[in-house]
Amino acid sequence: MRLATLMSALILVLVGAPALHGCGGAPSHSITVGALPAGASFTGVWFSPEYGEMHLEQSGATAIGRYAKDERTGRLQGSIEGDVMRFEWTEHRELIVGRPVEAKGHGYFKIYKNDAEDTWNLKGEWGTDASEHGGGPWNAVKSKTRRPDVAGTGDGTGAGSSGSGSGDSSSDDSSGGSDELDSL
Repeated sequence: MRLATLMSALILVLVGAPALHGCGGAPSHSITVGALPAGASFTGVWFSPEYGEMHLEQSGATAIGRYAKDERTGRLQGSIEGDVMRFEWTEHRELIVGRPVEAKGHGYFKIYKNDAEDTWNLKGEWGTDASEHGGGPWNAVKSKTRRPDVAGTGDGTGAGSSGSGSGDSSSDDSSGGSDELDSL
């Protein structure tokens, strides 16, 4: 009788293990990584309907950035593989003066060219804690003229930019994007 109980418990563990694995930090869906499109760079000033103005600077296979919209300000840093940037974000919000709230998590962007509008776009998601999805969409369109100011010290025209430091010739943002928030 004891052997039967032990065998039943072992079967339950083996059958239930895959289901329990799905509840952990592993994503329930995967992001397909493709080749970085010709002329593409994550470096730039991006306009997001969800998170406002975002400044990203790519250096090789890493990127850093900042974003701001209304009462939120945030920073992100991540790694790039092909056309996908995976990142960690930290955000500060102050809905009540003197009571800032900090949140953090992960996310991803996939860069692509919208040939019809001649724009570079990011399509992505964010999640809380270790998850890079589930929090909501995070999409953006790249400015054609502005240069990133990751430190937040310039006037947004590139005058205060520290430069990409990566030798990336596409950091002049001439490769695509839009300054029109209405077109988002």
